Amino acid sequence: MSDKIFSPVIFDLSVRNLRLNFLRSLLAMIGIIIGVVAITSMGMTGAAFSEELTGSLTGTSNSITVTGISSTGSGPNSYMTAGLSTKDLRNIESAVKSVTENYVLIPMYTGYDMVRPAGSDERMQASIYGLSTADIESLVTVEDGKIPTGNNGVIIGRQLADDYSLSIGSRIEIPQRNSSTISVRIVGIMANSGSMAFTFSTDNAIIGTTDWYERFHETGGLYSLAMITVANLDDLDPVIAAIEAKMNGRTDRTTDDTVLISDARQFVESMKESIGMISVFIMALGGISLVVAAVSIFNVMLMSVNERIREIGILRSIGTLRYQILQMFLYEAAIIGFIGAVIGGILSLIAASVVISLMLGDVSLMFNVPVLMYVPYGILIGVVVCLLSGLYPAWKAANLNPVEALASD
Repeated sequence: MSDKIFSPVIFDLSVRNLRLNFLRSLLAMIGIIIGVVAITSMGMTGAAFSEELTGSLTGTSNSITVTGISSTGSGPNSYMTAGLSTKDLRNIESAVKSVTENYVLIPMYTGYDMVRPAGSDERMQASIYGLSTADIESLVTVEDGKIPTGNNGVIIGRQLADDYSLSIGSRIEIPQRNSSTISVRIVGIMANSGSMAFTFSTDNAIIGTTDWYERFHETGGLYSLAMITVANLDDLDPVIAAIEAKMNGRTDRTTDDTVLISDARQFVESMKESIGMISVFIMALGGISLVVAAVSIFNVMLMSVNERIREIGILRSIGTLRYQILQMFLYEAAIIGFIGAVIGGILSLIAASVVISLMLGDVSLMFNVPVLMYVPYGILIGVVVCLLSGLYPAWKAANLNPVEALASD
């Protein structure tokens, strides 16, 4: 019974046949290698992106942002940003307090503009924020310089500083609506921080105090948004419900809502779903190479059967059973698939590490379990594809008539 599962003699015979047709077997193996590298490395890259996103937003998983909105029509998405007044902030804080005392509420001004280093014509895209000095200290890490106070300068993100050769003491010109510009001095440079990506990105940010922002920008007395962080993640859903009830007068969202609440968890899930769909699509494109490899292996195995008809007849005449002939050809397909898939898996590690390092700058993401799991998956897929490709040729060989096979030239 064990011989029906694995026969050492038949396996050795399969190895001998592959050696006799080494070049043809190698070409078929290369097809599997390419296919496995394509789908595995692409899958690993997509998983690394997902891991990076999840990790960068871990610090904000217990945070929400509240934005003031006003209706512009009858559709569910017919609204525009309206801002939050001081009264709105008091109401929001009252709602949060009804659930928990362990929270942080940070109102902020936000804007976006094309700015430029003083004395230069080179423009750069930057997000501009206004927060209280205490809130700036709690949200960002300043690598060089100091936290701004009053109207005394701004801090910028490390990425912005590196891209445009800015340093402490450099000045940035920010355009105004009346076609004039304001010049502001850099007093600090922030460390890169993806943990605040849901609320704002510090990498390309210009952050000043609320006094500075109000002095140079038209705010209408309205904050752009408020960020709320709770100490206990279990309090997040009750806090959202309390704000909905307090500000919107209901637990469901309609076009009459006063505020729009954005949940970091929903953002993460949405981004992960999008990345997952893109990864599947890219892997499907990579899978085309596996289909080509499968056709190649099918052709190689079929040619092998046709060339060895007389050999098969001799084996049958000396007592070799049909299932052993079937085994012999399936072993050949499995050997090609296993060796090719393992080599492809190893090359996938190299290819994925290069891509992840170039695109994300953090090769350590390679060693996360969800990323590495694509290697055994890719190897398994490669072996299965080879076995399926060799199934019909093996069946054809096993069902050849021994007498006709011996009479074949």
